[in-house]
Amino acid sequence: MLMQGHLVFLFISLLLAVGPGCCLSSSPNSYLRKGIDKSNIKKVAVISFHNNTQIAEASHVVTKAFIAGLFERKQFKIEFPGNVKNLLVSERVIVRTGLDLQTIKLMAKRLGVDAVILGEVDEYVGVDDRKKSVIPVVSIRSRMVDTRTGKILWLAQHRKTGDEYIKVLDFGKVRSVARLARKVVGEMIETMP
Repeated sequence: MLMQGHLVFLFISLLLAVGPGCCLSSSPNSYLRKGIDKSNIKKVAVISFHNNTQIAEASHVVTKAFIAGLFERKQFKIEFPGNVKNLLVSERVIVRTGLDLQTIKLMAKRLGVDAVILGEVDEYVGVDDRKKSVIPVVSIRSRMVDTRTGKILWLAQHRKTGDEYIKVLDFGKVRSVARLARKVVGEMIETMP
């Protein structure tokens, strides 16, 4: 009877150790417009993500992670970020949380892009390396807009903490907020058309 109690305890302990890493993993909340002809989306422009956090570099890190993730996926050609910035500056467009349809269509005409990717960084916690106990948190919203119609083709929101990647006994834990941002962005890109 005592041996059976130890086996039950061991089994429950194993579930508690392994369970959080494999069962609580969440995927991005996403929307994909029905009837998208993916062959029409060949080239995209990534607009610098709007920063809703107190961390100055959050927007830069997430935008660069998005560009790198799209480049690795090799599904779209990506407009050079300098060209996008030059167009917005020359037209005196200030991008906060979005772009108007006229500007989106102008980007299609001048840069030859089929879609524009915009987004916002809502949470970016864990930058201060002096506090090792801080668990990194990243929350991002993004959308892909068709430059011909202005319709949203894809929309996603994703929030993760570094602890959500733990497999067993802290193995797999993400301790860097920049690395967590790259992981979150990668999971979002997987839901794209």
